[in-house]
Amino acid sequence: MDLQYVIDLVDEIVVTFDAEGIITMANLKADELLPIRRKDFVHHNVDVLLKEHYVESDKLIIKEVLEQRKTCYLNVPYSNGVMIFYTGAPSFDANGKFNGGVLTGRDITRLIRQQTMVRAEDQQEDDSDPMIGKSAQILKTKTLINMIASTDAPVFICGESGTGKEVVAQSIYQKSLRRGKPFVPINCAAIPRELLESELFGYEDGAFTGARRKGKIGLLEKANGGTVFLDEIGEMPKELQSKLLRVIQEHKLMRVGGVEEIPIDVRYISATNLSMGKLRDEKYFRQDLYFRLAVIPIVIPPLRERREDIRLLSQYFLKQFNESYNKHVELSGAVIEMLKARKWEGNVRELRNMIERLVIVCSGETIGLGDYDIVSHLDEKPQESRLRIDGMMTLDNAYRSCDEILIPRALKLAGSRLKAAKLLGIDRSSLYRKMKDHSGLQNQQEAEG
Repeated sequence: MDLQYVIDLVDEIVVTFDAEGIITMANLKADELLPIRRKDFVHHNVDVLLKEHYVESDKLIIKEVLEQRKTCYLNVPYSNGVMIFYTGAPSFDANGKFNGGVLTGRDITRLIRQQTMVRAEDQQEDDSDPMIGKSAQILKTKTLINMIASTDAPVFICGESGTGKEVVAQSIYQKSLRRGKPFVPINCAAIPRELLESELFGYEDGAFTGARRKGKIGLLEKANGGTVFLDEIGEMPKELQSKLLRVIQEHKLMRVGGVEEIPIDVRYISATNLSMGKLRDEKYFRQDLYFRLAVIPIVIPPLRERREDIRLLSQYFLKQFNESYNKHVELSGAVIEMLKARKWEGNVRELRNMIERLVIVCSGETIGLGDYDIVSHLDEKPQESRLRIDGMMTLDNAYRSCDEILIPRALKLAGSRLKAAKLLGIDRSSLYRKMKDHSGLQNQQEAEG
């Protein structure tokens, strides 16, 4: 019976390879499940998968079998959302000579998704889950995190500033096999360019003027055995990107001024707010480094595209700040609707700041529209305001004109005379006196009331 016919009947991926790493055969299931066609890799060396950026180098289980010559196991996620559990088994002839092996792969995507759905149904949102939200986008992200967390596949997180990229990175780390080992966040934009290399790789004694006498361990070396989070990696200088690429490829680094290579074993999670257009442009980011780091790309949507999560996020932050400021305030339904309608250019970070301010200014038990009006304009860009004066007038009349403009504005924003007085920087009695002096203001407020 023809061997190809036999393996095509198997309901799992089957791939055979020889002792040199040449893939000799693959079955129909490989075409069905993988984002790779058999014609692209059969009769080619397994290295073609790396060359064409199909998978990351240390995820080639065939190479693991070739090197270790023992049965190996690995979960591998693919860009089409499929997760395959692979078993790679070596083959030996009658004389014990290694002659290749067989790779089988089982699709476990549905199982993981079912487990995720059960957890989502059985568990309410709580403080233990850093990913707050039940929108379709967030549930999809949570499912992907559960699929890839237990692997060592590099993850590349994209999203606008304030969307919560570090929260996603922390969630992956907490669910990974490396949890409990170092998690080292590195903000590539916050470290001066001239210091970034020595901070990443460390340096030896006397490497440069001002260096410590005994040298210094770099951040990558501190993360050895754990996870490194390269935040704002798009800000990393191009010349340093090439050095990082070499470390990722060879799993070794050399300190500045050093002569010996130091082996490191870390998982890479990267993040940037660069657009996909810039990320895929060699002018902004090395493409070979991008493909190394973006084995699993995750795009975090802006808050304005998942408004159904605003209520949950607001309640989450409200609980935090009630505890911080020893308060027990609640959000009114009207304020929640105002929050849901806001543009949120600063995303989740802006919402968090807004809730903190609301808790601070609220003097009662419920945060109302008056409180919201007070703080809602703090993030707006200041606009130049000029009092137009035609000809000449006395200073008393100029002050009077300012009162007639600013007092109604403060009363409208604050919602009460006490809060309006605070906005104007005067006490309540002074505000009453000014309103009495300007009878039109008193009449205007009574008419609006």
